[in-house]
Amino acid sequence: MRTLHKSLIAAGLAAVLIVPLFHWDVDASAPDAKPEAPPAVVGVAPAVTTELAPRHWAPGSVISRQDARVASEQDGRIVRVAEVGQRVRAGEALAVLDDTALKLREQEGQADLARIQAQLDMATRQEQRYAQLAAQQNIARAQHEQLQADRDMLVQERARAQALLAQTRHQRTQMVVRAPFDGVVAERSVQLGEYVTTGDAVARLVDTASQEVRVRAPVDLAEHLAVGMSVVVRVGKSERTHPVSALVPVGDEASRQLELRIAMDASELPVGSAVDVGMPSARKRAVVAVPRDAVILRREGDFVLRVAADNKAERLPVKTGTEVEGMVEVQGAVKPGDRLIVRGGERIEPGQSVEIRQDLATATASLSRR
Repeated sequence: MRTLHKSLIAAGLAAVLIVPLFHWDVDASAPDAKPEAPPAVVGVAPAVTTELAPRHWAPGSVISRQDARVASEQDGRIVRVAEVGQRVRAGEALAVLDDTALKLREQEGQADLARIQAQLDMATRQEQRYAQLAAQQNIARAQHEQLQADRDMLVQERARAQALLAQTRHQRTQMVVRAPFDGVVAERSVQLGEYVTTGDAVARLVDTASQEVRVRAPVDLAEHLAVGMSVVVRVGKSERTHPVSALVPVGDEASRQLELRIAMDASELPVGSAVDVGMPSARKRAVVAVPRDAVILRREGDFVLRVAADNKAERLPVKTGTEVEGMVEVQGAVKPGDRLIVRGGERIEPGQSVEIRQDLATATASLSRR
């Protein structure tokens, strides 16, 4: 009995010692409380009310306003021709033809003119002598009139010889094919030693400093287009506005499209570059617009992140529309003046605290204005 009593006392003491150790182990194995994450640094920009017009995008090409295949005005063999890529000024030689035959013809014309002039001088002196005799009635009047007629015929022959000589000299000047304007030789149509005839092209000359964009648009857009209005020319990711320099209000019967020409800065793009032109397809309307960077595109739907009054992010589903100069039309719960995250919102969850950085907002605003 005494042994049993001692055993119970020992078991009680062991239980008293084990229970605190058990609680201590439980406390030690319990995970620490997760500290609250610091606010995410973001840049914001406001939603605004503005007037936007939907755009129609059409492919276009950069062309030169002066692009000519310069042809020869005479027949002849090529003795000199400009190289491809060579820059020439207006009036400089693109090609030179052999003018040996014309040079000989010019010498022949000069000889004919000198012969006729000598005959005319003699006829003039003889007519003067016959005039004196006719005045004294020493010869018949008919003889004097015949000498006058012969002299007048020589005058006309001299005029004809002068015209033929001038024509030959003009043809000699045409044996040099000259550039009609400043430009670059884009291609050569003839080689040294080849024989060309009148009208054969010798070279293609392109004025690279005089550029414009040629684009075709549906005739339905004619009421929204006008000379002088600004349209957007896009090359890759770069967009710039340029004025419409010409509008041809005549639609093609097959394609139902009309042609526009858009003025470009000198040497802004190489001639032949492909561009996209955005032109208004409807009248402007008042919409709620946000910066392009504010819209987050996801497969399940587009949305924006708005910063609430307590500086916490909230997600707002939107439907996008017209985009003009970095501003996108949105439809949804977005209101003008809402602060929308435009930088640093890729990994932000709804309800997360944010810290607004003004320098990020300024950078975004400058990008939207480009």
